[in-house]
Formats: sequence, C-alpha cells, structure tokens
Amino acid sequence: MQRYDHGGDIYTYDQAVLDFSANANPLGYPPGLKESLLENLNSFQRYPDSSYRELRQALADRHGIKPEQVVCGNGATDLIYRICAYFRPQRALVTAPTFSEYERAVVLYGGRVSEHLLGEADSFDLDESVLEAVTEDTTLVFLCSPNNPTGRLIPLDLLREMTRRCRQIGAYVVLDECFLDFTGGESLIGFLAEEPNLLILRAFTKMYAMAGLRLGYLLASDPDLLKTIAAFGPTWSVSGPAQVAGLAALRASDWPAKTRAFFDEERPFMYRELQALGLKVFEGRANYLLFKSDRPLFAPLLEKGILVRNCGNYTGLSDLFIRIGIQTRENNLKLLAALQEVLDG
Repeated sequence: MQRYDHGGDIYTYDQAVLDFSANANPLGYPPGLKESLLENLNSFQRYPDSSYRELRQALADRHGIKPEQVVCGNGATDLIYRICAYFRPQRALVTAPTFSEYERAVVLYGGRVSEHLLGEADSFDLDESVLEAVTEDTTLVFLCSPNNPTGRLIPLDLLREMTRRCRQIGAYVVLDECFLDFTGGESLIGFLAEEPNLLILRAFTKMYAMAGLRLGYLLASDPDLLKTIAAFGPTWSVSGPAQVAGLAALRASDWPAKTRAFFDEERPFMYRELQALGLKVFEGRANYLLFKSDRPLFAPLLEKGILVRNCGNYTGLSDLFIRIGIQTRENNLKLLAALQEVLDG
C-alpha cells in the first residue's frame, strides 16, 4: 500500500548515510534514560506490569489528571487503531495533507474518510471552514497540531470550536499532539474536564528519541471510555523497556525546554538557508520543515547518501514536496551542501 509509506525506512535504502526522512529528536535520549534501561536489564526477563501503573501515575502527575484518564500503547499509532476498532466510524473527517495512519485505521475497520483539503496558498493552515465539513454522519474528527508534514499549529480557539461542534452531533475529536512539545504551543489537556468528546494522543517517540521502543499514550476525561478503548489492544502492549524508558524520560523534566531551545536556533537557520537555495519553504513550528522544489529531489539526494521524506503520497502534495527532520548543525550543513549540488546540477 504505497500511500501509507513513512519516513525512517533506512532498511530499504542501504546507500543512505544520513536520514532526514524521520523526525525524532536529534539530541537523542535525555540524560538518565540509557542508564535506566541498563540498570533494569535483568527485570526484562519477566512480564511487564500489564497495567503499567507506575507509568500511568507519572503521566497523570505530569499532566495534572487522574491515572485512570491515561491509556498507554505501543506507540501512538497503536492507539489510533484501537480508537477506530472501538468506534467503527461510519465516517471520519481528516485534513489533507496529514498523517496517513488516521485514514488507514478508519478504512481497516470499515469506515470511510472525508478529506478537508488545506491550501498551499494559505501555508496549509486550517481555518473555520473545517467546521462545515462536520456533518451529522461524522463519528470521528482527526486533527494534528502541529500538523504532519506541514508543522503548522491549529489555533486553540478553532480546536475548541471543533470540540463544541462535534459535541452537538455526538462525534469525537481525536487530537494528535505528538509534536506539540517542540513548539511551545498550548495543549488542550487542561480542557479535558470540559471536553467529554475529546481524545488526546501523545507519544515519547519524537521528543525522547524512542521510536524503536514504541510508547504512546491517550488521554480523555472519561475513564470508562478509555478502559473500553484499551481493551482493543493486546495484553502487555507496553513492554518492560518502554515502561522503564518512559519513566526515565519523565524524570528528565527539563528535556522539552532544552530541546525547544535547540530548535529555536536550528529551525530558523534551516528555514533561511533552504529559502536561499530558491526553495519554497513552509514556516512550520515543529522539528521538521516542508519545502517545495521545481523538480523532484528525492532520488538525486539519495544518490548522495541522504534520505529525505518524499511527500508524493500525501493527499494535496506531490513529489515536488520534501519534508526534512531538522538535525544537528553539522548534519544540516551536509544536507544543504548536497541540495546545492543537486540544484546547481
């Protein structure tokens, strides 16, 4: 299913040396995480806590909610599929372009997807017109803020309007905040008590560079709803290493702020340098940037040992669009040099 390809596929492209197609934190693990994994190595011989109680409590403490308002899974994608397994949505609304697993999960469970197209001329920003796309047969609305692959934030007022609109017709909003901590934008977690039809997705994947460990979580105001959604996943879906790593990551409470400080320098640098190469760059707020060229760049960059995310399989984009995960200055300079060679060639 070519449409659902993702970044980070270094296994197909053996010649790639630098992977800009994925968007995990280039600073790597926060302090203490690797040490915690090694210290707990022997404990991984036994089954993990299937209810991940310590981790749920730590997440509840972090977000100022109750442990029963937290469900963890094998990454955020696991939880997207559980949500769709529970709701079996007749119709779901997604924006386009956006993360493709929303659509894939809806279709897998027999639903159909309506796409609300975002305009390139408007930097792919979401506006109030999306509210009109929510109809009486809508079961779920998937929103991503900042959106992937554009990096654009959805205004808080618009998100609140969407939850009100969905509440009127009995629909639910699934808000993906997996990249929000890179932006400093305001979360809707503080509004959970007021929004019974809101489900919030978060993950350790990006901020804590834990893509291979697989740990995501889902928040809602209704513990019974979460318990039912959780039941659509297997027992022990959160491994022992993932639980240990998650707890260690949460103890590194200053890591998101340190990471944002890094990207507050590196993102504007890359934005300016890509523009200087004559590329059309969309000013995202996350740890990645979307840009457009007048010719495809994926293959020529791959020949130079650099893997980028070809966005040709996103609705509303083409293979002229490339997403790059922002890396260290040293690696970013290598990408810029390769791009210069390709564009000059």
